[in-house]
Amino acid sequence: MKKTQETISPAWRWLGVITLPLALVILFQWLKGNQSLMTKWVFGVMAPTEQFLGRLWAVFPFSVAELLTVLFLTGCLVWLIRAVVLVWRQKKLLPLLRRLAALAAAGEGTSLAVPISGTLEGLESVTLDEVRHLWKTWLDMPKSLYAVGDLLPEMQRFLDGLLQTAPVCTPHSPLAPREMPAVVREVRDIAQTSLVQGYTTQITLSDSESAALMVLSSILGSGQKSLLFEEIRERHSWCYSISCSLIRFDGLLLVTAGTRAEYLEDLQSEIARQIRRIADDDYPQSLFDAAILDLVDGISARRDFPRALIETAFQQDLLDLHRTDQEQIARLRRVTRRDVQETAQKLQLAVTSIVQEGEADEQD
Repeated sequence: MKKTQETISPAWRWLGVITLPLALVILFQWLKGNQSLMTKWVFGVMAPTEQFLGRLWAVFPFSVAELLTVLFLTGCLVWLIRAVVLVWRQKKLLPLLRRLAALAAAGEGTSLAVPISGTLEGLESVTLDEVRHLWKTWLDMPKSLYAVGDLLPEMQRFLDGLLQTAPVCTPHSPLAPREMPAVVREVRDIAQTSLVQGYTTQITLSDSESAALMVLSSILGSGQKSLLFEEIRERHSWCYSISCSLIRFDGLLLVTAGTRAEYLEDLQSEIARQIRRIADDDYPQSLFDAAILDLVDGISARRDFPRALIETAFQQDLLDLHRTDQEQIARLRRVTRRDVQETAQKLQLAVTSIVQEGEADEQD
């Protein structure tokens, strides 16, 4: 049985807003002019009530002010906990669910469909022997060891004896386009609808078009200035947030947005329109220039972060593709609008994943 909720007509709300204060003003003025009635009210009702409450509070070891303070702080704590839970559900759980659903549908039959967080059923079925076997397998596998900075000779010898390191390289290929885009939809009792769209690009990090793909992603939604944010978020106000990102090893471009259910159709149409704009080379030169600058700044800034340096080195080993920062910056600066246009023309929608606000039907 579907839940129903009675709503108050806006006309009645406005009538109450206008008439209730007016009625109180009239009542006060009437009482003000009737001294005998006011005297009876003060001495016959208010005074006895205050005396009774005074005797009642004398029984308890705390004052009225202390009780009100406790109630106020308790209410604040309850609403704070409620707000934290709501933010966690909206910002953490739902984006993760929609992203996992999109990857599973887009990469069906590939490693992309395997959730990196695992499943509860898989965790409960793990045995101690399986953990020991995995540990032994890991010890026997080739490893790459990375260190940022200067190591003492003693530490270098210790690490050399601890692990038998070897360059690690793994084959990879872009996700193949789908004949028909997959659609995954779920309705939940939530306040915000979440949307993820995945587009195949047929380009991976080792391809010559990878620099153009990074510029395309920045122009579309991952840069500080982007078409999706300026057109959909700022101009039309169809979403709370919108951006895009790249799963670079699989050549998948993801568009993610938080919106309302009534805007879903318009939102998806506008996302497609902005992609067509790039494919038609119909966007401001300022966005192209800003995308190049943001990407170059990102490469330069990672020199100050050891973890970023290690991730870059490991990624280059996996691809067996070694480029210096200067070489990567030069590749980005060589990208033209024509390169971005041709890259955009390769985008094909592979999956749409929606976690939608609403009420599911309940069975009696």
